[in-house]
Amino acid sequence: MNASLWALAALGFTGGLGGGVVFPILPLAGQALGIAPAMIGLILSLNRITRLGINPLTGHLVDRFGARWPLVIGLLVEGLATLCFTTGLASTHATAWFLLGRALWGVGSSLLMVGSLTAALIVSAASERGRATALVRMALSFGVPAGLLLGGLVADLASARAAFVSATFITFSGMIGAYFIAPHRKSAAAPRRDRPRPPSNLAVLRDLLRPGPLWIVWLFNFIVFFSAQGVILSSLVLIVHERHLMLPGLNAEGSSGALMAVMLGTSAMVSWFAGRSIDSRGNKTGILLPSAVCLACGFALLAFARTLVPAAAALGIIGIGLGGISVPLIVIMGELIEPERYGRAIGIYQVAGDIGGSLGPITGLEAIARFGPRAPLGALAALLTVTLPLAAVLIRVERRLRR
Repeated sequence: MNASLWALAALGFTGGLGGGVVFPILPLAGQALGIAPAMIGLILSLNRITRLGINPLTGHLVDRFGARWPLVIGLLVEGLATLCFTTGLASTHATAWFLLGRALWGVGSSLLMVGSLTAALIVSAASERGRATALVRMALSFGVPAGLLLGGLVADLASARAAFVSATFITFSGMIGAYFIAPHRKSAAAPRRDRPRPPSNLAVLRDLLRPGPLWIVWLFNFIVFFSAQGVILSSLVLIVHERHLMLPGLNAEGSSGALMAVMLGTSAMVSWFAGRSIDSRGNKTGILLPSAVCLACGFALLAFARTLVPAAAALGIIGIGLGGISVPLIVIMGELIEPERYGRAIGIYQVAGDIGGSLGPITGLEAIARFGPRAPLGALAALLTVTLPLAAVLIRVERRLRR
């Protein structure tokens, strides 16, 4: 793989690191500041709500201008967002500062995630697309658990403010690096005068949103983000606190950060092996079905886990399912569309995930506060069985593409 892909991976890791710091800190910090559970869920979801309107625009910018400046500006905005979190901890208007920070984070993370994933498809050859997508996805995934550990441990050992300041410094450092190492290449050459005028951005989006196999990809991503990236990331600290699933020497924030790192770290490693398998075997969707089964089983086990070891095992199983789903979805999407539309397709893919990721924290935190962890987690396990027929449909779609 070329140097541009490794540069993208490094930038993705840096952005994920700052994002992960928030989750072990804000739920309990928000409660201590008197913020209602539903509002905390909204705060944690607001970055994804913001991305709903930003992702298609980001995809268009990357398709037209390349990934360099979206990545630089994205990391700049993320750094400003973490400064808002720091200010909110000491402000009498903490809710407003947290909301502003998460809204800004949504803009920055859209530029970073859509830019890096689109660039991975652009700069990679077809024979290495699985590994290229997996590398960038793994970096994004590893960045989040690294941030979870950083946030939880620094908050335990020093303070929440120190954790946010550390994330700010790392993010701004990544912005400076992005200026020098981000790839310049675009998805398509600039149009010549003798070529037909390209369709408008709105026309491309309408075409991508027509009923077809891409809708299966969107729905699959929505369900996964709602459950794992939405409910679990926002509420695991409350589950750990309620069930006393503490690691030695750590409180709820540090323990939940370490457990979420198990889930997302496992997901990152599995995604790498999934990408290698796709490139070597040429089968892009075969692992979707067993991965969906792992995801549902992991949630079922977590619903009944009352001690640390079963809970960690459940999160590891969820991580296996996540890692086996994300890369195949992006790679099969790259087979279904033209390269000059990669950015906008990735933007819609992220919109579907962000809708799920926005609803997940709001509904998850409120449901766990009202009913305890078991019933909501069991309901999520049942919901995830819907992904089994979706995986079967995508397997059939790939078979048709091979003919």
